[in-house]
Amino acid sequence: MAVTLLCAGEVPEATAAKVRGTVSRLQTQLQADRALLAQSDTTGTDALPQTVLARDTIAAAQRVSAVTAAAARTAPALDAAMLDQALGDVAAAGAPPCFAIAQHGAIAYALAAQARFPAADAPNPMAFELLRSLDAPLAINGEVGGVAVVTAMAGGLEAVGIVARSAALAQLCADAIAGAVALPAGELSAEAVWDVLSGGARAAAALRSAGHLRAAVLTLRGRGRVIGALEGDRLLRFGVSTWR
Repeated sequence: MAVTLLCAGEVPEATAAKVRGTVSRLQTQLQADRALLAQSDTTGTDALPQTVLARDTIAAAQRVSAVTAAAARTAPALDAAMLDQALGDVAAAGAPPCFAIAQHGAIAYALAAQARFPAADAPNPMAFELLRSLDAPLAINGEVGGVAVVTAMAGGLEAVGIVARSAALAQLCADAIAGAVALPAGELSAEAVWDVLSGGARAAAALRSAGHLRAAVLTLRGRGRVIGALEGDRLLRFGVSTWR
């Protein structure tokens, strides 16, 4: 699992080495469980992983799914949990004021008070744009957390972006919301698009009330909904012309 390190300034070599060492170690430890979770996601059968991190990921997925009545994939969430673990190792050793570890559509981040990430290249530009929007009031006192973006879902929302207290939880919530929404048959009127988005917004609001996510952004056909302290007009890469 190749990761990208994001920082306000140059990433210290010792920090980069620590992150890559943690990720490499976790990849080895979790290889069998990662394959087991991927199979479970495909077949819908129960998985009995050996590692604590994989078991914790399954437990978190069950809690999220209990709120939305839609399953969340556990294998991508386990990948995101590796980012959270690597971030924790860096934070324990003294992370830079703005620091993040990104892979695919998930990012684990540490954001200092009143700070904001500068522009940078990232694996998923939409996820990084969501991360860069987390200044006041959402991160006014500094925080550690995660963002995740799920896109191109067949028969449903075009994008779901989540801000949560960890990258793994953000990934799980994004998947669950995506799975909770389906497009009706036939051509969609503008009002029908808003109805679909409202269904996703209800799922996101329920997850927020349950403490699983901090904020969410949902898009479909040039329209979008925002739940929590986000400004849709700042999220240009989400391709939305009208927000509610």
